[in-house]
Amino acid sequence: MPQLIELTYVSEPTQNMSFLGLMRLLYHSYSNNQALGITGALIYENNKFGQVIEGPEKDIQALWQKIQKDSRHKNVRLMETKLITERSFSKWTMVFQGSEEVAKSLPEVSVAIEDVNFPVGHPLLTALRDGG
Repeated sequence: MPQLIELTYVSEPTQNMSFLGLMRLLYHSYSNNQALGITGALIYENNKFGQVIEGPEKDIQALWQKIQKDSRHKNVRLMETKLITERSFSKWTMVFQGSEEVAKSLPEVSVAIEDVNFPVGHPLLTALRDGG
C-alpha cells in the first residue's frame, strides 16, 4: 500500500476570481482529483486560496509541483506536509461564497461541495481567516 501524505498550502490568485472562474476551477479540480484518488478541500476566502490535499505520496508530490508552476497562483506558500495513516477527508471538496447555490443548480458537481467536514483546528482555516 502506498504511503499517504497530507499537504497544506495557501496562495493568492493572480487575477480576481469571478463566479464563473470559480465554477471552472471546481469542475476541473474535482474531476482531476477524483481520477487520481486525491481527497481534501480547497477553500477560497478573502481573495486567497487554501488547500489541503491527501493521497499517495507520489501523486501529491506531482500535484504540488504542478500547483507551484501554475500561473494562476502567486505567493504560493507551503504550510505543512506530513505522513498520515488515514485520510481526514472522504472526498475532494471546494468551499467558496455562493457554493451552496451552485450545489442546488448544478447537481453534477454538488458532490464536490456538500458535507465539508474540515478537521477542527486545522492550520489552513486559521491562515485564511487570520491573514496567515
